[in-house]
Amino acid sequence: MTRSRAVLLSALLALGAACEDSGDSRKARTPPPSSSTATVAGRCEHALPPALCTRCNPALAAVFQAKGDWCAEHGFPESFCPICHPNAPIPNLDAQPTGNEDSVIEARVVRFKSPEIEKTAGLATVKAERATARATVECTARIAFDGDKVADVRAILPGVVRRVRASLGDKVERGAPLFDLESTRVGEIQGALQTAEQRVRTAEANLARQRELLENEIASVRQVEVAEQELAAARSEAKTAEAALRMAGAARAAPSGRYTLTSPIAGTLVRRPAVVGVLATESTSLATVADTSVMWALCDVPERDASRVALKQHVTVQVDGADLPPLQGEITWIAAEVDPRTRTITARAEVPNPEGHLRANQFATARIETGTARAAVTVPRAAVQRVGDREVVFVRARPGVYQPRVVRRYGDGDSVQVEGKIEDGEEVVTTGAVLLRTEIMPGSIGAGCCEVD
Repeated sequence: MTRSRAVLLSALLALGAACEDSGDSRKARTPPPSSSTATVAGRCEHALPPALCTRCNPALAAVFQAKGDWCAEHGFPESFCPICHPNAPIPNLDAQPTGNEDSVIEARVVRFKSPEIEKTAGLATVKAERATARATVECTARIAFDGDKVADVRAILPGVVRRVRASLGDKVERGAPLFDLESTRVGEIQGALQTAEQRVRTAEANLARQRELLENEIASVRQVEVAEQELAAARSEAKTAEAALRMAGAARAAPSGRYTLTSPIAGTLVRRPAVVGVLATESTSLATVADTSVMWALCDVPERDASRVALKQHVTVQVDGADLPPLQGEITWIAAEVDPRTRTITARAEVPNPEGHLRANQFATARIETGTARAAVTVPRAAVQRVGDREVVFVRARPGVYQPRVVRRYGDGDSVQVEGKIEDGEEVVTTGAVLLRTEIMPGSIGAGCCEVD
């Protein structure tokens, strides 16, 4: 449907709709708020709401002309022509319902002038059904690696990659060799280790000799203590060099400067930016190893539903665009803060991935079961419209007459559960419900008892 046709239909609804206030058939019109002709937010260049401006929407001209509300000189509706009547009140299309009680909304019953207008508007209805279902929260999700089973491989000591020993996508065991590197720093440490080990041997021999001399009363106790200190210092230096080589993955070998980086965990090599000849430093990621047998589904729960989500609740995850069966898991963690940009809370679910079909950063839809199974009235999600801070469905009472019913919605799927003044078998509006919502908004076009040709 084109924009001009949609606006025209809305105007036709405005001219053909009438209100039936509960218990009172008298007709009254809610006066729209006053406004200035100055350009403000939500107004077009002609100082009118875009949905009412006949310059922006020429198709509306015939509607106002047929109604007799027309300024031929300026080409605007006479009742709020911005040139003839610059201070005339203009209908406020963004007004919210007044009052806090549901009856304020439910009292506004939309009635069409003729069946032709109802047919032209293209309204469609389905019957509400009573079904047994669980209360759920449906939200978007994204697949990620298990953060507790991911390892980033880096070179603690700088060096040059001389050999790559694992390919991207390979499954590796813990301790499997990944890269052979050559480093002058490693060569220096290997040399220092050899020197320290030689000092240890010399210090041990010197200590044994000093103790023998002490027994023969040739050496003093002080000389034995000095020999013990020299041995302790040599052993400490050797342990330091050995620890540095062990952390780097280098062997206790001749000072060649060669050493091998190994995988710290068992998993799949999911990233490997390193190539032969690249300079590896502690700030350079050479590879990423991840255990993909279990993946995380990070669910973006809307802030309004956060209080309904709890640990250990069952989650069904359907990956977008993938021919995969729904994945089952449970909530294992809920964020303690709200994302200030999206106003959502992250809830983490662990899902099995034994075949390795899931990929990190895939988008998915998650359905979190927040309650036990119960029988309730179910309607299509498109039938539920928001009016102010209330949610409403429109029930077709009889041909051309539609009653708004305030409900409370559970779930976010194609079909949702509702609680309120709605019964099994009643016809609710799906296609065109947004047009009826426009009709019952106070101050909007068509609100109240409209004038009819």
